[in-house]
Amino acid sequence: MLKISLIFLAFITFFVLTLKVVIIQMERLTDKYIGEKHRAIEEIVNTGKVPKAWIDKLEKRISSVSKTQGRSKKVLKMKIQAKTIILKKIDHLIDCSKTSPFVQNKETKEILLNKLLDARRLWEKKDWEEIIASPE
Repeated sequence: MLKISLIFLAFITFFVLTLKVVIIQMERLTDKYIGEKHRAIEEIVNTGKVPKAWIDKLEKRISSVSKTQGRSKKVLKMKIQAKTIILKKIDHLIDCSKTSPFVQNKETKEILLNKLLDARRLWEKKDWEEIIASPE
């Protein structure tokens, strides 16, 4: 009887620990897919700038290539690609904002979408250096 109790206790302990790990992983996934989007939207709406997290990744790649190749065609191409990536990301945020259940007030959603669309139009007109340097 003691063996069965210990096996049952071990099973329950294993089950609880597994459940805890699953919950932690779900929190991380939720933060990655929802939290990052909301932080990016908030940064764009509040500052009008490209989110720092987006710029850092792209600038790191561009600067590593420009150190070795200077102002080559490859660097120019990477800057154009970086701008395209940023425009695609804001397009994705705009699409998510249109269908997001997190903003239920119609007027608030409209203001949010207008600010995102304004930022997108502004970034579309500028080149990479202007986008990352611009205050708005």
